[in-house]
Amino acid sequence: MRVEINRFLITVLRFHGDVLLTSPLINEIKRINPESVIDLLVYKGTGVLFEGDERINNILEVEPSSSASLTKRLIHEIQLLRKLRKAKYDYGLFLTTQWRLALIGRFLTKIKTAGVDDLKRRKPFWIKSFSTIFPHVGNGHIIERNLSALKALGFQVNQETPKLSLKIPPEEVDSGKKIRSKNLIVGDYCLLHPVSRRSSKQWTKEGFAKIVDHYSNQGISVVITSGPEDIETNYINDIANLTKSNFVNLGGRTTLFELAALIRDAKFFIGLDSVASHLAAAVGTSGVTLFGPSNPNNWRPWSNDIAVICRDGTEDTCQKHGHLEGKYKNCLCYISAERVINKVAKIIR
Repeated sequence: MRVEINRFLITVLRFHGDVLLTSPLINEIKRINPESVIDLLVYKGTGVLFEGDERINNILEVEPSSSASLTKRLIHEIQLLRKLRKAKYDYGLFLTTQWRLALIGRFLTKIKTAGVDDLKRRKPFWIKSFSTIFPHVGNGHIIERNLSALKALGFQVNQETPKLSLKIPPEEVDSGKKIRSKNLIVGDYCLLHPVSRRSSKQWTKEGFAKIVDHYSNQGISVVITSGPEDIETNYINDIANLTKSNFVNLGGRTTLFELAALIRDAKFFIGLDSVASHLAAAVGTSGVTLFGPSNPNNWRPWSNDIAVICRDGTEDTCQKHGHLEGKYKNCLCYISAERVINKVAKIIR
């Protein structure tokens, strides 16, 4: 009996967390067609969480459009288009809204393509670039929106709640254990990830300092992580200057997989709207995420074990940022450390 093998191209040109959130879509494609071949088209460096994943055939990387000269961009786009056409895909799922994806959709004339609906893209050129358009996210979660791309292409999607998953390579698990041993992290510990790519999504250094002191006084070791950028590691150093207690500073010293392994083994996790919170959801660790200004209905961690603290519309807009007030008016300054501590107590009870 001949087994049908379909080739899928999933395109998501955003950040690490957005790429990770395609995991339920990948799982569903494999459920529908176990022999399917799946390629990912992502920004350079953001596909790392799927490296070595047997579900993925190939990870294609591109640079953001703004990072190269016009001539280089044209050369790279032509090379990419030729590579994509040569792959002979059957289906293309375009999960983000860059105009370059409309050009790719038009170039791949022999495959069925689904492009995402977006309020800013409801123009004939965008709509006619794909075989079909799948629904705008609205007030639903991005994972559900991604799965609707399969429905738009005619597939019957499982009605059960989709699961977010991450496969941590064994060597990265071992590396995480070595980090714990080297830094004398024994017994129960909590992991805090106090930074986000956008400063308007961050909480306060004073708040995190109070969190550190509270759990240290309870006999729980505190581990703090961040990315390698100076602005993030300096932020953690500033927190250290505000605390009365010591904590394990792993700022800039872990890979994403090592971070995932450390989060997985933590008693609980506290973070922001960033990839770390999505990692916590993927590895099944309970915790709290402080969320804003993004819509939590769209972007919250996909887990019932992670509570979200966000604005409910009754809070005053923030007045603490002077001439940057507009950017930060929906910031997280209104959240107290006590509120976070109480929420943690409820979620890990």
